[in-house]
Amino acid sequence: MTTQRDATGELADAPRVERRSPPLALSHRTRIVLGRLVLLALVIALWEALARNNILPAAFIGQPSVFLPLLVARMLDGSFLLGIRETLSATLAAFVIGGVAAILSALVLTASHTVKELVDPFIDAMNALPRVALVPLFIVWFGLGTLSKIVSGISLMYFILLYNTLAGAQSVDPDHIQLARSLGLSKRRIFASIVIPTAVPSIFAGLRLGLIYTLLGVVTAELIAGGKGLGSLISYYSNTFDANGVFAVLLVLVFLSYVLAGAMTYVEQRLTRWQR
Repeated sequence: MTTQRDATGELADAPRVERRSPPLALSHRTRIVLGRLVLLALVIALWEALARNNILPAAFIGQPSVFLPLLVARMLDGSFLLGIRETLSATLAAFVIGGVAAILSALVLTASHTVKELVDPFIDAMNALPRVALVPLFIVWFGLGTLSKIVSGISLMYFILLYNTLAGAQSVDPDHIQLARSLGLSKRRIFASIVIPTAVPSIFAGLRLGLIYTLLGVVTAELIAGGKGLGSLISYYSNTFDANGVFAVLLVLVFLSYVLAGAMTYVEQRLTRWQR
């Protein structure tokens, strides 16, 4: 409590000034989340109005008031959960196998310029192939089961991660390499201590993108080969001209992609804390 002197020179209590706390302000992230929810609600409302008023045929574009309850019903009866399990298991298997193969291949090509010059034309040629068009061949070679879906997922993500890793490994500052050599570090030590850590951000960028493309590759194989996955459900609803069913499965795929990308970002943040 502050004091002040009165007319007689005695100390007297100063009048208290009431301070009003400022109004609570929403954080930037909260405002962004609320803005996204409002935007999503507007899109759904517009979509519903277009379909309900037959401005665009509901048979073609679906209707949120129909496919959203359908999505909930199929999740509760387990039919979509079975499709998620089938698709996700093939996606994770393809992602692990393709990821390990791509990273190891990129590191070998970075370590040996002779090997890289030797196989570069073949890698570029294989990358130029439309992998989606190869899915029927994968089905012929590996059958209608899970293996063809895994190979399809690997074929889409492998080159994405391979080129990302190569770009990251080749972005090492030459001055760092020269300094390490002047300090007497061996090639193996330089590769492990400088080249690989420099490539880590590019590797994780490739992993995030490659994970989504792995899912797309698996779903594409399911569209053609059938089975019990989400791609098979899309094929079924499309063949029965059920747009609402198609959009219900597509919403599941969007959510699954979002969760996978978020999980990959979380793993990256946990494993690369040493860079911050």
